[in-house]
Amino acid sequence: MVDSNKRKELAFNENSKSIGVAYLLWLLFGWIGVHRFYAGETKTAIIQLILGLTVVGLVFQIPWWLVDAFLVPGMINKHNKKIINMLNYGDPDGAPAPPPGEEPRVLSEADRKRDAMLEDLRQTGYRKERRDMSHLYR
Repeated sequence: MVDSNKRKELAFNENSKSIGVAYLLWLLFGWIGVHRFYAGETKTAIIQLILGLTVVGLVFQIPWWLVDAFLVPGMINKHNKKIINMLNYGDPDGAPAPPPGEEPRVLSEADRKRDAMLEDLRQTGYRKERRDMSHLYR
């Protein structure tokens, strides 16, 4: 068990990204999206690269570059969380896989209804209203 945890820790240290390095890349080469390549945001990095290499694109690129100063820590943290989930669950999204030889748990109808009701309450922002009890204190 300890050996497995140590291996996971070493793998994380090898694959994790640093916020300091990301800021250095942002400062020096941020106008062409190098910091986004570093953080694993390849699609937006390619867009920044294309915009940064055109004169017209620089008009859009400068504000984007400034906004990225605030987004860099979130991008790096997102990348590092994906690494942790991959090491712990084998899936970057963090969905735990069932142990070997065990079937995934099947939810009963009551569990599905309860989960659907809870999700509905979360989405609607349900808050319990207080009853009017002023008539009790007259």
